[in-house]
Amino acid sequence: MPNDIHTPDCRAFAEAWQHWRGADLVPRRSAVRLEEIRKLLPLVSVIEVISPEVAKFRLAGTALRDAMGIELTGLNYFDLTKPETRARRVARTQQIVTHPCGGHVLYPILYASGRTVLTEVFSLPVWPNDPSAPPQIFAISVSMEDMRLAGPVAEPNQLPQGEGFQFVDIGAGAPNANLNLAERPPAILKAAETV
Repeated sequence: MPNDIHTPDCRAFAEAWQHWRGADLVPRRSAVRLEEIRKLLPLVSVIEVISPEVAKFRLAGTALRDAMGIELTGLNYFDLTKPETRARRVARTQQIVTHPCGGHVLYPILYASGRTVLTEVFSLPVWPNDPSAPPQIFAISVSMEDMRLAGPVAEPNQLPQGEGFQFVDIGAGAPNANLNLAERPPAILKAAETV
């Protein structure tokens, strides 16, 4: 388990993903048991990585919808990125599904109330059952403060660039550091049988 995970919900998500994959490097969609993370589902999103230009939200939990103030399901994740940071977000996303690996980052999100709150995001790949279908990224987004009075984010059509992004080695190594896509050294998520 990466030591940098701050929230119990992100830890629980990582443990469930470990269970789904068993001895495999990456779990297949048929191995995913959403009932195991029932309490976390409002915080979970599933992004289908169709191409380097398109990564669609297939599922966006209600907490994410409420925070953003918009329904994300069906939207292109990359379109929610400022032009100056889009290439980096696309490259990180592609590494997660092609390398494969995980991602961990803290997003400073500005809310309509004027508060900026860190949100921890932990992302891990899931392979489709049909090899011709696109891979998916399952992610959990957990606010590190109570957001009940913050209202929606100030810019609902933009997800900020994260702070301190790191790849998470799930057993295939981490992407090459020369790509300059991470601000922190990779973390390691050990295989289930060695946890």
